[in-house]
Order: sequence, then structure tokens, then C-alpha cells
Amino acid sequence: LEQWYRTKAEDKFTSRLAVCLDSVKKYDIEKPNGLKVYQMDKRWGSYTASGNILLNPDLVKHPVYCIDYVIIHELCHTKHPNHDKEFYGLLNQVLPDWQRRKHKLERFK
Repeated sequence: LEQWYRTKAEDKFTSRLAVCLDSVKKYDIEKPNGLKVYQMDKRWGSYTASGNILLNPDLVKHPVYCIDYVIIHELCHTKHPNHDKEFYGLLNQVLPDWQRRKHKLERFK
């Protein structure tokens, strides 16, 4: 069952990354080096120093708008690696309703 979810997650996350990249073009957010599905105990996603986005396979069980939130959050880290004022300023521009999406996910983790 885990392998089935992982396969579905890889397909869904790859297609959603393309959509999210298209939606953030005007903010000069670059494509990550790679997208990997990686089991994490306490996170939905992560952006690595090597330029990869890691996404928790359990994320695929949630609505697309939540998946998009996590992907866009990690894409914003390509410009601002820390959760600082600049990062949240960009996230607010790119995805004004990010807090609602985040709240939905926090109920499940």
C-alpha cells in the first residue's frame, strides 16, 4: 500500500509542480533541481541546500489546494531559504490564502 501511495504521489506532485511553477513565473522563482518523495515524520515538505524539494508521500491524501500550498511554500525557499520577513512577504504575494491552506494540513499532522 505504501508503494502504491508513493507512486501516486510522484505522479501527482510532478504534475502539480508544473502548475505551481507556471503560477509563480512572474516572481522569478526558479525551478528546483529535483522533486523527491521522502517520508518525513513531522513535515509535509522541505527544500534542501542542494536545490531539491522533498515532499511527504502522505501529502497526496490531501486536497490539491493543500498540495499546491506545500509546493509553493518550498518554491519560495528557492529565493529565501529562511522563514524570515522576506520569505513570508513573498509567500503572501504568491499565495495570499496560504494560512488557510496550512491550517487545513495542520489538522492532520
